[in-house]
Amino acid sequence: MTARTEIAGLILNGGQAVRMGGVDKGALELAGRPMLIHVIDRIRPQVGHLAISIRAGRTLPRIAGDAPPGCASGALRALIDQPGPPIGPIAGIEAGLAWAATLDPCPRALLVVPNDAPLLPEDLVRGLLAALPAGGPPRPAVAASFGRIHPVVSLWPLTLAPRVSALADTARACATGGGRAASLGGALAALGAVAADFPARRDGGDPFLNINTPTALAVADAAARRG
Repeated sequence: MTARTEIAGLILNGGQAVRMGGVDKGALELAGRPMLIHVIDRIRPQVGHLAISIRAGRTLPRIAGDAPPGCASGALRALIDQPGPPIGPIAGIEAGLAWAATLDPCPRALLVVPNDAPLLPEDLVRGLLAALPAGGPPRPAVAASFGRIHPVVSLWPLTLAPRVSALADTARACATGGGRAASLGGALAALGAVAADFPARRDGGDPFLNINTPTALAVADAAARRG
């Protein structure tokens, strides 16, 4: 059995929420509480340390009054992406792996989740760990449900840090030159990611429901109120 201290957690909070009108999705109310708090509540029991990734120039969601014990005092570590053009989630994962390497004891892997998936499985880490191959080169594990993979819900062995940094540097160079940075899905494919399939929630819904529309927010709100 893997101890919590062997896994660090990272919440990605760098998206622009274009489909939601540019709002701060982490601060959206869900069953009477900010959505980011729901994500924290799902992830904190599964990891030894927890951080949140923020793009340069952006701020944390304004949730201090609702934060769980310890969050306001710094237990939720804020990580700023490297300066430069936006390159997507790979920048936050790069920062998260670098942070995790400084922890004592050093974890073996970094769990990555988005700030807008409030119904994550309570056995997320266990399922992702089970998908990792026992031998061979290190690979990330990515969550899947209903026949779809969810790249931003993934587990990254810390030994992948140099390769992730190389991919991030390539993406920055591409974006600086006016090109389009590769997707996180492309990075996962390049690293030979393995999929971990998760069942539906008890109500039949997707445990990785992503809140990108008001309709999705209403569905998640109803599910959160049911418990």
